[in-house]
Amino acid sequence: MWHFRLWEIQDVAVFLSIMLYMCHLAGAISIYSPQRSLIRSVQDDVIFSVNFTCSGIPNIQWTFMSGLVSRTIGAWQPGGYTNITEDYSSRVQAYDNGSMGLSDLRLQDGGFYVVTITESTGSSKDFGFVLKVNENDVTELQIMNV
Repeated sequence: MWHFRLWEIQDVAVFLSIMLYMCHLAGAISIYSPQRSLIRSVQDDVIFSVNFTCSGIPNIQWTFMSGLVSRTIGAWQPGGYTNITEDYSSRVQAYDNGSMGLSDLRLQDGGFYVVTITESTGSSKDFGFVLKVNENDVTELQIMNV
């Protein structure tokens, strides 16, 4: 004859706690942006807008990639330190929500931008943007001034 043991309330609570913790670890970081493909003109400004959720204190890092070029733009923590590389120091605005502003665009700024959110636990997630930078056409500027 089979004997089944019904779970007691404490057993169920422990099981659910473990399951919730495992689900939390699996989806610890989420990143969202309303627009991942951006088109701007030379000398314009752009904001790479993101929102993220995570448990713990995040480290936010932005990287630029184009062709064979890959370089770090900077890293920061909300309310904490900010470390922007010298190449970008006068043109980057770091935001606590993970967003990044880049001013006075140049043609060579066109490319792929990646934000990496890393938690103190070591888990991380990447999120990418494509930026196309167009030249200002002299004719277009003359029409706008008329």
